Amino acid sequence: MMAFGMTEFIEKIESFLSYLKYEKQYSDDTIKNYKIDLIKFTDYLQDNDVQLISNVTSSHIQSHVNYLNRSGHLATSVARKTSTIRSFFNFLIRKKIIKSNPSKKIIVPKKLQKLPYILSIEQIDLLCNIPETSFASVRDKAMIELMYSSGLRLSEITSLNTESVSTENKMLSVIGKGNKQRYLPVGSKALTALNAWTNIRSNHIKNNEQALFLNKFGNRLSNRSVQIRLNYWCKYVGLQCKISPHTLRHSCATHLLESSGDLRAVQEFLGHEDITTTQIYTNVDFEHLKNIYSKSHPRAKETKG
Repeated sequence: MMAFGMTEFIEKIESFLSYLKYEKQYSDDTIKNYKIDLIKFTDYLQDNDVQLISNVTSSHIQSHVNYLNRSGHLATSVARKTSTIRSFFNFLIRKKIIKSNPSKKIIVPKKLQKLPYILSIEQIDLLCNIPETSFASVRDKAMIELMYSSGLRLSEITSLNTESVSTENKMLSVIGKGNKQRYLPVGSKALTALNAWTNIRSNHIKNNEQALFLNKFGNRLSNRSVQIRLNYWCKYVGLQCKISPHTLRHSCATHLLESSGDLRAVQEFLGHEDITTTQIYTNVDFEHLKNIYSKSHPRAKETKG
């Protein structure tokens, strides 16, 4: 049985559809699509115990849009459905039914299916289970853990210096695209692997090299070497796929997004200036990002026992 608040919601949708038909003179097919989109949105709200228009927040709308994106809808379809919701709330504002518009800063995510191959959490665990028996294996374990932990680009992992990481603050400073600096949290698994690496790194330094990750000659590890080592470990642990450092970055982002649903935090985490070609940059302060990371990243949490 539909609650009164939700019944009122349906009535407002009908008023909106009448407005589209008689004032905007939209076609019957267009109005039908608007109605379908809004009814689906209403179902979502009811499933989440939101029964009053005044109680709808930006988070409710964003979560619904994220769900549509993850459910396999075409990017154009998600954009249209989001536009429908925006139009509805703009109508409610004009009619002075609500005082503030929760749809104003909604972000339409890029279609996740367009991303490269995404590793499952189980595959990540397998890949990170590297036996630390040599200089190269200790280094590679730390490097792979950090790439996944902090969603780093290939150029970012090889450009890291020893001073880039603060194990005390569990934080990483990285220079990304456009020479822009950002600060990232580092998970406990990556910190443990990094500590093991830094304990032996000093025995292989050449000419006071500041690079965090070194090759066997004591110089900065190259981009190509990282890819070669990643291929080696994929084959070693039995992963039946070919991946790149960017696969780890996208896997990290996908796992965070699936767990948290906070698209803005993931955008800041990855250092993306634009989350879509049509949306402006959205800022998320570092403390919020750190909290989202700690709660959501599968390898950021301390292992009990």
